[in-house]
Amino acid sequence: MSNFHSKITTATLIASVIAAVSTIPILTYAQQQTNFSADLSGKNIVPPVDTSATGTAKFNVNPNGTLSYQVDVMNINQVIGAPVTLKNGTVLAELLNLYATTGGGNKQQSAFPTGQVNGKLVSDVITAAKLDGPLFGKNVTDLINFMKNGSAYVTVRTTQHQHGEIRGQILPSSAAGTNATTTAAAPGLNKTAATNATTTITTTTTTTTTTTSK
Repeated sequence: MSNFHSKITTATLIASVIAAVSTIPILTYAQQQTNFSADLSGKNIVPPVDTSATGTAKFNVNPNGTLSYQVDVMNINQVIGAPVTLKNGTVLAELLNLYATTGGGNKQQSAFPTGQVNGKLVSDVITAAKLDGPLFGKNVTDLINFMKNGSAYVTVRTTQHQHGEIRGQILPSSAAGTNATTTAAAPGLNKTAATNATTTITTTTTTTTTTTSK
């Protein structure tokens, strides 16, 4: 009888260890698929700016380690910059291409300052080459760490408010958990690991049952 309990206990331990190990890559992948967002308004500027302009900034960590983003604004005019900064204004990355131009030939001119903007201001991807200030020469993961601990902000600067007309703190968005859960099982490696774990557990249990019968 003690042999029976010993074999059952061994099978259970093996199954538990395999199941636990198989979840490690899934959890790691899920943690990397994090979304961030910021609500932009004049009240977040120091001192606060009295403006009807508002906006949102959304960021998504890509599997290759880069960071996709989009900034949408309303009721804002003559934008001259949209950096990601620390609370004290230190620039970590510029979201606008300040060297962009419009027109062609003799009519070519800088795209900034903009005219009135109601809608998408910019969408692009942050790579290590776009990092600035204390992050110059570092990796996008370093910027993501600032976002995770609430140290990063998006500021939209205009000719009238050159230090910033609207601003918002970048925080993990409410959608992050849902997306992480959905994409966690996406990689083939994770699916294979989960399948192998199930197969091994079934086989171990079957062997134990057969031995007991004898």
